[in-house]
Amino acid sequence: MKQTFVRLIALSLVAVLAIAAAVLPDQQVLLTLDQTRIPAQVIIRTADDTIDTLTFKTTLIDAIDEAGLSLNETDLLSLADQTRLQPGQTYDVQVSRKGRVTLNWSGYEIGTSSEMMSMGDLMARSGFHELDQENGVILRNKEETETADNAEITFVQIEKKIVRSYEPIPFSTVTLDDPTQYIGQTAVQNEGEPGERALVFEETYENGIYTGLEQIDIEILREPVQKVILKGTKKKPLIPKINARTSHSKVRESFAEIKNLLIKNGNANYKTFKDNGDGTITVDGKTFSYIQRDKRVTTMYDGLECCLQGGCHHPAINHNTATGISAQRGLVATYGYRKDGKSIGTALPLGTTLFVEGYGLAVVADIHGVHRDPNLLDLCYDAGEIRKGNVTWGKRTKNVYIISLP
Repeated sequence: MKQTFVRLIALSLVAVLAIAAAVLPDQQVLLTLDQTRIPAQVIIRTADDTIDTLTFKTTLIDAIDEAGLSLNETDLLSLADQTRLQPGQTYDVQVSRKGRVTLNWSGYEIGTSSEMMSMGDLMARSGFHELDQENGVILRNKEETETADNAEITFVQIEKKIVRSYEPIPFSTVTLDDPTQYIGQTAVQNEGEPGERALVFEETYENGIYTGLEQIDIEILREPVQKVILKGTKKKPLIPKINARTSHSKVRESFAEIKNLLIKNGNANYKTFKDNGDGTITVDGKTFSYIQRDKRVTTMYDGLECCLQGGCHHPAINHNTATGISAQRGLVATYGYRKDGKSIGTALPLGTTLFVEGYGLAVVADIHGVHRDPNLLDLCYDAGEIRKGNVTWGKRTKNVYIISLP
């Protein structure tokens, strides 16, 4: 009896299953009550494809692996990758593909991922296109139209600094001929002074790190002053020896030639004078050729004044010149060279005939007492003219013409 009851129950179950199969022909019919043998449905959607699969895997990530879809570490799933799959359940998962991008700004690097987009879109979304490129430069490894996967964008901040380095400017030296100095003599007309300039450099710093410099300008702060040296070109005269006998006679001869041409006219011994510019001069209508013309310092004296100041005679007398002729207008004293206290020669030979501008014709007949200027001439006036105030020559620099030498 017991066995008959069991058979009836089994037959009833078979009948129920048969009826269900007939009534629901499109549904899966569970032929077993073991839930581990019921699969889960997983629908995987990507931008390029959709995969619909049945799986007995217990987690979503395992089901995706079973479907043969490779995921990158940057890909995002709409469901958690460790989602537990329940038998008979359907799971719809969206896979968002992202690319790896690296952003560098002023030395700071950020590695991140982004949705698949073009390089141009990445530039816009990241804000790099708004950076001021006057203060930096943007570097990228892809063109704007290329995909941004594995893209790298770098903004290098560039800073420019102006620095100056100061240095002296050496002065040059020029030598000029000077006809007023004797050969072998030199004089500094103008001392040289160095100038100063600034070398202007532009230093470049990239992200705060010095990378180099470039010279961009030179600023002249002070111009150098040229040193000027004057070199004498005047020939040194031979020092004429003093021969008392011949000098005295020559002075008298030369003075006799000009004495009658002297016209007392204040400080001068003439009325009219002209330099003809051809090596001749005309004095009161008479023309003379000259050997040399130069400028000389001139002073004045008369024989009586010398005696009064020296106190050598009582009463004072009009002194004679060194050549024995009485001191008077038309005579001049030249520089005397001395050795061991004695005169050994003169700057101009005694008996030389001159014309002194502003004074007139004259003969070198005396030696003055100034021992520091070989070019100086002392102009003689008649006795007492200085004391009376008839002449006011004082000290003057004048053109002196050498008309003849003895």
